Amino acid sequence: MSKDIKSKIYFSLVFLLFLNGLALNLYSDGFIIPVLPRPEERIPPLSVKYHRVNVEITGQVAKTSIDQVFINNHHRDIEGIFIFPIPERAAISEFAMYIGNQRIEGEILDRDKARKIYQDIVRRMKDPALLEYMGRNMFRARVYPIPAHGEKRIQLSYTEILKAENNLIKYLYPLNTERFSLKPIEEVVISVKIDSSVPVANIYSSSHKVSVRKISETKATVGFEERNVKPDKDFILYYSLSQDDIGLSFLNWEEEKENYYMLLASPPYTSKKEKLLNKNIVFVLDSSGSMSGKKIIQAKDAARFIINHLDENDKFSIIDFDDSVEVFSPELVAADPQNESRALQFVDKIEDAGGTNINEALLQALKLTQAGDRPNYILFLTDGLPTVGVTRTPDILRNISQNNAIRSRIFVFGVGNDVNTELLDRISADNRGTSVYVEQGDDLEVAVSSYYEKISSPLLSDLKISFRGVEVRDSYPRNLPDLFKGSQLVLLGKFKGKGPVSVILTGKVGKKEKKFVLERQALARDVSFDFLPRLWATRRVGYLLEEIRLQGETLELVEEVKKLGLKYGIVTPYTSFLVTEKERRLIPAAAPEAEEALRAKKVTGAGAVKMAKATQVFKVQDQALQVVSQQIRYKEEKTFYLKDSYWVDSVYEEGSPVKEIQFNSEKFFRLVLENPGIAKYLSVAKNLIIHYEGVNYKISEADQE
Repeated sequence: MSKDIKSKIYFSLVFLLFLNGLALNLYSDGFIIPVLPRPEERIPPLSVKYHRVNVEITGQVAKTSIDQVFINNHHRDIEGIFIFPIPERAAISEFAMYIGNQRIEGEILDRDKARKIYQDIVRRMKDPALLEYMGRNMFRARVYPIPAHGEKRIQLSYTEILKAENNLIKYLYPLNTERFSLKPIEEVVISVKIDSSVPVANIYSSSHKVSVRKISETKATVGFEERNVKPDKDFILYYSLSQDDIGLSFLNWEEEKENYYMLLASPPYTSKKEKLLNKNIVFVLDSSGSMSGKKIIQAKDAARFIINHLDENDKFSIIDFDDSVEVFSPELVAADPQNESRALQFVDKIEDAGGTNINEALLQALKLTQAGDRPNYILFLTDGLPTVGVTRTPDILRNISQNNAIRSRIFVFGVGNDVNTELLDRISADNRGTSVYVEQGDDLEVAVSSYYEKISSPLLSDLKISFRGVEVRDSYPRNLPDLFKGSQLVLLGKFKGKGPVSVILTGKVGKKEKKFVLERQALARDVSFDFLPRLWATRRVGYLLEEIRLQGETLELVEEVKKLGLKYGIVTPYTSFLVTEKERRLIPAAAPEAEEALRAKKVTGAGAVKMAKATQVFKVQDQALQVVSQQIRYKEEKTFYLKDSYWVDSVYEEGSPVKEIQFNSEKFFRLVLENPGIAKYLSVAKNLIIHYEGVNYKISEADQE
């Protein structure tokens, strides 16, 4: 008998031994199955020290390299089988694990063989979790020894060709393993390098908050890093290719009753300053008595940062206010070294004293703005309530509206808990800006300077979007922002129509209006965009909560918040019962003091500020909000709630007829075989009620002897 045949027989016997041993440890994307030397011996679960992923995408070929270290918590050496689910079209290019100087080889199993192994594990382990990986190929290798209280490092690389649809390319890395990790992973890092022959336009992750840096027109890097976490969803990255000055991408998802869309718009890579729009900046700084101490020091440092980072072609001024108003310059001046030096001296002399004359300060700022080819930005910083001059909210808002004929954008920074959140949010919302709240203990200088960096380099102002081929509604954000260097517009909404869809984006570059067109794109039928409904619902909830907070509760608004919250597992002040009291306190929107402030219509205090901040998070969120809860589980577009020992699909209507199927039965696996798309949902739990393609299935665990 050849050595190769002996090796394969041994490998099969080891794997069968695992199935009888019923011991499974899964972490990160791959997992190790310990082999039990004796049936009665118990082996502590392995843990993961770190999990690092490096992705290089050249053209549409992606090479993924994984480096992870498993830790053996047992008092002696153990043996295991390493299994890694790989994409269907991927090819393993490298697997590195050594015992001494001997390189350990593994084998690749195609989808059919892998499905049989996964199914056998589910049968033997009575655990549906591996249904998640059915339909993928598998790589496996024998791992021995894993030293007692020691580590085993495994490195793996594979390549795959990424598909492109409508010039949009998707990359997915399997990272959905929360249920398998008994301990958090110390470090999870994913680094992606994109090198394309065609300019890269939009870069977007539907799953994780990532950092994006465009190096050139055709090159970009994407990064994600977290520590002490349990990864609970796959890492998904989209990027689009476009030769246009503004790249437009239209994504859509169709449900039984509603259709959803996302429009992405990004400016190209910009390295030359002459491509940027010149702008007018007015910084309005509250120096009333309540700003004394650390706040006034940080506010002045923030003002210095802005002055030092003005473009030489910008124009600016500064307003210092308490009960009265003092202006650095009665008209906007050029940001040349001489004026910047004078401005820094003006800031140095600012002292905290007196009351708060918000109305007069903003009217003076609006007088400084100029009509013409430059966008006008007012940065307004205050920590208090209007106490001097005009103090009623309706009067202040009316005065600003009457004096802002050129539609300058007002960005508001509320400092501390004594601010009038209703007034500040209305000022920003009515004047095409946003509100940023800096709570006590936060670094004000960092908050202001980091936000200024986002808006410091405008490329396209006064955006307008129109659609042909579809009719859109309920789109967010309601007021389109300007496009800045390094920024990206994410517009979400609902639509009707069969397409093809054309999108026309217009905006101003100076006085000139420019038009960008996405021409006659067919609607996608790809299941990749099933995240759109939950992401749209997240934004919709933000605007509904803002309406309730500023205008007061109505039955219609509250019921819609509850409906969206229940369907998509979004925890709000009206659906906070979905999570435990301990979990509620981890979610700003559901914090008890925030709920109390909302229902009592409080506009000041810690609760009001928390509610205002939470509302902003909902409104600008680019990934669907999901909470870690013992009572909620998410699986792609579906949400499940724990009720009477069953995980129940949120769209299931109580009392509706169900098809009952016993978990792990022949009928159960026949359901999976005949409906491959249901497998990922069945991985949620043994006891499950799910609505799938018009049918309700009730999966129940049989009594085990």
